[in-house]
Amino acid sequence: MDFSGRLGGSHASGPRRDVDEFGRERRNRPHHRKPYERPTRGFRGGRPPMSGRAGPVDEAKEIESRLSSLIIKVGDKNTPTLQNNLDALSVVLEKDFTKHEETVLKTFRQCVLELPWKVTVYSTLAGLLNAKNSETGAKVVGLMHAVLCRELSAGNWGSVKVLVRFFALLVDANAISATTLLAMLDVFLKPVVSDDGSETVVSAQNSCYVFIVASALLWGGRALKQHAPEELAVRLQTIEQYVQRHSELNQDNTLAAVFHDAQPKGTNILAYQLGVLREVAETEWNIDAVFVPNGMFASELGQATQHDLPAFELPTGLRSDSYYTPCEFLQLVPSPAELVVRRYVLQDLIADTISQLEGNRKDCAKYLMQVHGLCGEDVCSVMTTAQHPEDVDPETSLVFEYMMVEVLFTSLMQLPEGPYREMYYSSLAIELRKAEPQILANVFETAVENIVARISSFDIECINRLSNWLAVYLGNFGFQWDWTKWEGAAEEAENSPRRRFVEETLLKLIRLSYLDRIKAQLPESCLLLVPPKTPAHNFKFTVQSMDERTREVSVAMGRCLKNKGTADQAMEILQTHYSQWSDVDEDTRQGLAREMLVEHVLLLGSKTFSHMLNAIEKFMPALQRFGESPEAKLQIAQVVEDFWLKNPQFCAITIDKLVNYRVIDPATVVTMLFDTSHVGRWCMFHLWEILRNTVNKVNMRVVQLQGRLIAAQTAANAIVVDDAEPSESQQKPQGESVEHVEAVLEQMLLEQKDVVVLTTQRFVQLLSSSDGTADELDRAWLMGRFKEFMRSYRVQIVANSQALETQVFTADASQDTRQVFENTRVLST
Repeated sequence: MDFSGRLGGSHASGPRRDVDEFGRERRNRPHHRKPYERPTRGFRGGRPPMSGRAGPVDEAKEIESRLSSLIIKVGDKNTPTLQNNLDALSVVLEKDFTKHEETVLKTFRQCVLELPWKVTVYSTLAGLLNAKNSETGAKVVGLMHAVLCRELSAGNWGSVKVLVRFFALLVDANAISATTLLAMLDVFLKPVVSDDGSETVVSAQNSCYVFIVASALLWGGRALKQHAPEELAVRLQTIEQYVQRHSELNQDNTLAAVFHDAQPKGTNILAYQLGVLREVAETEWNIDAVFVPNGMFASELGQATQHDLPAFELPTGLRSDSYYTPCEFLQLVPSPAELVVRRYVLQDLIADTISQLEGNRKDCAKYLMQVHGLCGEDVCSVMTTAQHPEDVDPETSLVFEYMMVEVLFTSLMQLPEGPYREMYYSSLAIELRKAEPQILANVFETAVENIVARISSFDIECINRLSNWLAVYLGNFGFQWDWTKWEGAAEEAENSPRRRFVEETLLKLIRLSYLDRIKAQLPESCLLLVPPKTPAHNFKFTVQSMDERTREVSVAMGRCLKNKGTADQAMEILQTHYSQWSDVDEDTRQGLAREMLVEHVLLLGSKTFSHMLNAIEKFMPALQRFGESPEAKLQIAQVVEDFWLKNPQFCAITIDKLVNYRVIDPATVVTMLFDTSHVGRWCMFHLWEILRNTVNKVNMRVVQLQGRLIAAQTAANAIVVDDAEPSESQQKPQGESVEHVEAVLEQMLLEQKDVVVLTTQRFVQLLSSSDGTADELDRAWLMGRFKEFMRSYRVQIVANSQALETQVFTADASQDTRQVFENTRVLST
C-alpha cells in the first residue's frame, strides 16, 4: 500500500510526484513507462509463459504495506474495540520495528501531520510503543522533534501547530516530561516579552507563537496542571498579558474584519481562544469533545521512560506576512452558547485537516467526513448518519456539517489574505457535495443565504471572494440554485451590495457557460440582472458613425488587416491618409491615427483570446511606436476600455497583455482606472480585477529580479580566479552580471514604488473629495476597495510609508483614509 498516495505526501513546495495535478493518485503501470524502461521483449506480448508469470511475493513489501494500512486506519472511529486495536497494533509495531523501522517512522510522521483529528490516538500509540520499548519510543519522539525543526525552518506554521499539540499530548502519555514541554513552549514565548521583562511585544510573529502555544495548552493543560501547576499558571499569565495588549492596539482596527457589524476583536482568534482556555481551566482541563485514549492505558504508560528533547531555535529573517494566525471562526448558523468549547475544539481540528491536506482535495473531503469519528454520540449531531436529518436543529445541538462549512468559509474569507488559493475551497466544496449530494447541498445553500442576508455589513473583498466561489461551485452542478430567494435584488439600487453580488455572480456564470443557458435558469423577475445580449465589442468606426474621410481611413485599415497586412503597412496607411488632414494639428492627427490603429487591432482579435493575443503580437511594433508618451499610453488604455465596455473579461485580459508587452505601463493602468468617468461605477468588480492583476505583475517582476540577483551573485562568487591564463571555457560569459541585474532591479523597485504611491494617492484624492463618489453607497464601495488594496499590499505600503506621508496623507486627506493607513501599519508590525 502506497501511503504517500493516500495522504497527499510531503509538504514540501513544488509539484508532487505521487499525485497528478488534480490530486489523484498516479498509477504505476508497465504501459506508462517510457520505451527504454519496458521489460525485455523475450516473449510474445512481452510476457513470459503462464507457468512463469507468478513470481515469488515480496514478503517484506507486503508486511510494510500492511503495517502502513494498520497505522492509518487505527482510531478512525471511537468504538469499543479501540483499546484492543491500539494495544495489538503497538505489539505488532514493536515486534516488527527493527525490520521495518523506516516504513513505520515515515507512516507515523505522515499520520500525525496529515490526520490531525486523530492526534490523541497517535500520541497514545507513541506512548505505548515507548512503554514497551524505550528505544523505539526514543526514535519516534526524536523523529517528530526533527520534523518540528524542519517545519519551523520552512515556516509551515500549520504543521508546527499540529506537532506542538502532539508533544503536549505526549506528556499525558508519559513519553516526555512536563518540564520538557514547558521548555519547548518557552522557546515560543521568549520573544513575546522584552529582554528586561517589562514590556509585552506585539507583532505578527508573536501572535503566531502565542496562538501555537495556546493551542498546545488546550490539550496539554491537564498533564501540566497535575505535574507543574505553578509553571502552567505563569505561561497562562504571559498569554493573557499578550492578548490584552494585542486587543488594546487593535481595539478600533476593523481592517481585517469580515463582518463590520461584529464586535472588533483585532485580526485573529487570540481573544476567543483565551476565553476557551479559561473555560477549560475551570473544568480541570477536561476536554470531552474528542476521546483521548491515554486513560485506558494509565498503568502501562505510567511505567514508561520519559525522553528529553534537544533545544531548537525559531527561524529569523521572515517577513511579517509569512506568519500565520487564523481569524475567529465565522458563525453562519446559530449554535448553543454553552457548547463553545466543544465547538472550538471540533472546528480547530476541521481547520487543521483542511490545512494539512490542502495538496489533495479528494483525500481532504474524504477525511473531513471522518473528523467526528472520535466524538461521543452526545457531542455533536451528524446529519449524514442521522435517520431523519431534516429533524437535526443547529440551535439545540452542534451540527457537524454546519461546523465544517463554517470553517471552510472562514478560511476562504480570512483577511488580510487566505492561506491558500480561492480555487481550493471551491474544489473542496465540490468534492464534499459529491460525497453527500443532498445534505451538503442544503448546508452550503443555507450558509450562503445567511451570508447574503448580512451582505450590507460584509467586507467588500469578501463579497468578491464569495461571488467567485459560488460561480465555480454552481458551474459544477448544472448552475442549479433557488434564484427566487434573491429576485428582490432586481428592485434594489444598481450599486447595492446584494444586487451587485448577484449580478457579478451571474456574469461569472455566463463566462462559464453562455447567456441563454443562464437565462433559462432564472425566474422572469431576475432577468434584469443579466445582460440582454451576449457580451460583445463596441467598435467605434461603424459605417453609420463616420464622415467620408474617416470612412476612407477605416476601410483601408480594415482591408489591410483582413488581407494579413504587416505593422509597417498599417503605419503607412495611417501616415498617408492623416497627413492630408491639414485642418488639424499634428498632435490631433497622431491621436486619431492611434485610435484608428488600436480599434482595428482589437476588432481583428475580437473572436477569441487567442485571436486577441495574435493580433497584439503582430502589430506590437506599431502599438509601441504610437505609445511612446504617457498621454499616448493613456489613450490606448482608454480606447481598449471603451472597445470592451460590454465585455469586462476581454477588457481585463487585453489590458493585462498590453502591460506584458510594455505597450502601456502599470502607471497608465492606474490613471485609467481612477478616471472620474468611473464615478458612480466603483462597484464594478472588473475594475479592481484589473488593478489587482497590474500591481501583482509589478510585484512578481520584483521577486523574479531578486531571484536573478541571488543567482548572479552565487555564480559570481563561484568563479575561481587563477593566476594562470584562463582556459577557453573560462573565458566564456558566466551568465548575466551582478551590476546589470542590480540596475534592472533598482529600476523595477522605483516602478513598484511609483505604482503603490500613485494608486494610494488616487484613492485618497477621490475619497477626500465630494466629487470622487456619486453617493454614500458609491463611497462605501470605493472605501472597501481602498481597505483591500492597503491590507493586500501592506508590505509595500509600509516600505514606502515615508513617501506616502509626505505626498499622499497630507492635511487634505480625509480622517478615515488616514485611519486606514495607520491600521495598515499596525497590521504589518
